[in-house]
Amino acid sequence: MSRCLDRPLRLIALLPLLLATALLWGQSKKELEKRRDALDKQIRTTTALIEQARKEQRVTQEQLQLLESQIAARAQLIRAMDGEVRAADDRIRADEEAIAAMKADLAALKEGYALMIAAAYRNRSAYDRLSYLFASSSFQQAFRRSRYINQLAAQRRRQAALISETQASLDERVTALKEQRQEKATLLSEQVQEKRKLDTDRAGQQQALNGLRKEEGRLRDTQKKQESQRRELEAAIRKAIEEAVKPKAGAKGASGKPAKLDITLTPEARELSNDFEKNKGKLPWPVEKGVITGRYGKQPHPVLKGIVIDNNGIDITTEKGASVRALFRGEVTSVIVLPGAGKAVIVSHGAYRTVYSNLASVSVAKGDKLSTKQAIGTVLTGDDGAVAHIEVWRITADGLVNVDPALWLYRE
Repeated sequence: MSRCLDRPLRLIALLPLLLATALLWGQSKKELEKRRDALDKQIRTTTALIEQARKEQRVTQEQLQLLESQIAARAQLIRAMDGEVRAADDRIRADEEAIAAMKADLAALKEGYALMIAAAYRNRSAYDRLSYLFASSSFQQAFRRSRYINQLAAQRRRQAALISETQASLDERVTALKEQRQEKATLLSEQVQEKRKLDTDRAGQQQALNGLRKEEGRLRDTQKKQESQRRELEAAIRKAIEEAVKPKAGAKGASGKPAKLDITLTPEARELSNDFEKNKGKLPWPVEKGVITGRYGKQPHPVLKGIVIDNNGIDITTEKGASVRALFRGEVTSVIVLPGAGKAVIVSHGAYRTVYSNLASVSVAKGDKLSTKQAIGTVLTGDDGAVAHIEVWRITADGLVNVDPALWLYRE
């Protein structure tokens, strides 16, 4: 009987491991679901922008880049689903092992309980119990025998309770296993659907690319115009920032070159600059809904071979007339008008400047103090749709340096 009673101890020892596994699974599941929800949201936004372009019956470079973004996001979503399926498989295996252990332990408990009942049946009458006690050779032996009889009765009650609890746990685990298998089946079905959509996206991308290749002349003219506008914007930004941060008193250095920029900050500006740096990767997006369609740095042109786009910031395709918002609290230092390219706003954050350009209208003025996410203006809609251009500059003693704005934005 002792062998049968010892086997349930395996289940008791297993319980902390099962609980820890369930806790880790819950955390992992939440993280995977959060990632999938973020990708779903991104795909819905991109889809809406693509549909907007299609309704206007235009095929543009921005539309092609939206499709590329859509394909990348959907591929990530499929990989995230792979992770969820693997996690579900791990959980199913754990549940199956736990159920097998519980069934074995339940059988052992019932076997032990049956032996107890059989022993109790053989000594069921009060006469037998009294005879067993009176047959004692001493009072102490009689006391021990009486205590033993009571312990057997208590053990039977505990064994019955343990059988009941184990059966309930087993039923719960079987139900959980069924749910896990159903969840896995649903995930696999959704994954198949996403793979089909991915194939459709790739076909749409190829179609858009073929259409744009037929307009190579127009694209080259547009590229030249955009390159000229980027140079004009950079020159205007540098001029505006450098005028606000004038060189120190000695106008010329020993080499005859202009003196280094004065980056002396007030305590308030230094605190603001530090806060801006601490929030890297956490800043809100400058538009409520949008997709990055132009990355920072040198990028190959999506259509024209041999053409490289050198982008000082990022381009975010958004909805028509969308409001453009401040990334962080600060002060407006400049409002720039760029002929044929809308308006731009520069906001100071200590040693940093954020720039918001390709604006149709501006709702702030120089000297205004802004809060995070405060509206600055509305995006300009052109031939390529509604695209907000965002830049981040850092003022150093050696000059101005632009950095990748995408690194500062919140990433889900």
